[in-house]
Amino acid sequence: MGEEICGETQVRRADAGRIQRQENLELLKALAIVAMVLCHPVIRLGIRHAGYQQAFPFFFGDVVLGVYLGVAHAFMFAMGVGITYSRRSAPGQLMGRGLRIFLLGYALNFCRYGVYALVEGIISGAFEAETLEALFGPDILQFAGLALIATGVFEKMKLRAGHLLGIGLFLSAVGAALPFVDTGNYALNLLAGHLVYTTWDTSCFPFLHWYLFVAAGMLFGAILHKVQDKDRFYRRLMLASGGIMAAYLAATAVFGALFLCRARNYYALSPLEAAGLMSIDLFLLSTFHFGAQRVDAAKLRVFWEMSRNVTPIYCIHWCILGGIDSVCSYLLEITFPWPAIYGIGLVLLVLSFYLARLWKRRSSG
Repeated sequence: MGEEICGETQVRRADAGRIQRQENLELLKALAIVAMVLCHPVIRLGIRHAGYQQAFPFFFGDVVLGVYLGVAHAFMFAMGVGITYSRRSAPGQLMGRGLRIFLLGYALNFCRYGVYALVEGIISGAFEAETLEALFGPDILQFAGLALIATGVFEKMKLRAGHLLGIGLFLSAVGAALPFVDTGNYALNLLAGHLVYTTWDTSCFPFLHWYLFVAAGMLFGAILHKVQDKDRFYRRLMLASGGIMAAYLAATAVFGALFLCRARNYYALSPLEAAGLMSIDLFLLSTFHFGAQRVDAAKLRVFWEMSRNVTPIYCIHWCILGGIDSVCSYLLEITFPWPAIYGIGLVLLVLSFYLARLWKRRSSG
């Protein structure tokens, strides 16, 4: 289950007859997991603070951790690389795995917020539109499922990684050019929100805007597979991506976060914003390539395990956070101070890590 989202990130070395871990990619995923688990309590519990938009703790969690430090775009890029190296990348296997992840997204919806919304509706006798959002709102798992299904279809058509990147760029450009779609019907907005950005509460990681990261990861994996001198490759990549990243972050400091997105909306990414975010991923990937060579592998075991268990960690931390948000914040109207919110994030990180380990042991045993 841990490899469901990002796929296998190991390379078979024919000359040695063994498997070589893509250590830098796993470190990138582990960093994204840490940032993700810390940022989610901020964006769910922090909004109880008056004027939270201007508070630095919210900005740090929502923008720095939630946007720029890997997180969703790093996961989707890693998924693309994993597809390239996976031994389960036949079209039927990709589509089957995509369907499972897509349905898992709705199971997670029910467990983290849907069950509480249903209970409230049964008690009050009134089911609000938010109940539909809690049960059927699209999120990263739904996108990942759709991306795998689409990739399976493209593989069936014998398209190569370069073709998929072209498709990803085209879809991203179309999504960026389209105005936000509001059908006037909440349920239709939820349905359309899987593909294109609709409204803030009915769309998240729409396919048109986000498939570019998966396609770019697949092309990167295809190129990396042919590289003989990895050190030289990553040294050049670090210089190129570092230059782009520096220019992107400098422009961001001048014009503001997500200035290349329509309405500065993270989910409605443009191709240029996606390129800026990927420059961060590639720079970190290059840095981790050289950093992993200088650190004893035993000291990185926790990060390898975290990377392998990304899916259960994601689901577990959201289920716990959904309960805290629904009961403490919504029902009891508790406003947690910022240190407590970040403390909850740290507890969630540790707890979800160990529960994911327990889940894997029981499911594999």
